[in-house]
Amino acid sequence: MEQTLLSRKELAERWGISTSTLDRRVREGMISPVKSMKTPQFSLECILKVEGVDKLSPLERRRLEREIQSLQNEIKQLEEEKEQMKRLLTNTVADLSQKLREV
Repeated sequence: MEQTLLSRKELAERWGISTSTLDRRVREGMISPVKSMKTPQFSLECILKVEGVDKLSPLERRRLEREIQSLQNEIKQLEEEKEQMKRLLTNTVADLSQKLREV
């Protein structure tokens, strides 16, 4: 049976990480390249085992990271709107106070 192999670059792209991060994961023992190859190659079987340990696939992780970023942007926008409303309310109260003093 022939093994499906991925290069460092292909695996890094699959996981959405840099090749240096992949190298670090190899050093940490998270995944091991096939030993009989001149250049680092990773078996699909080994990759799938590692991906099974991490409950989130790279695609799901990326989707969640984008969602988090979107929510953070929304929070920032709402905080800016809140500050604008506070300034408007402060100015309105100041204007009303001034008009009441004039009466």
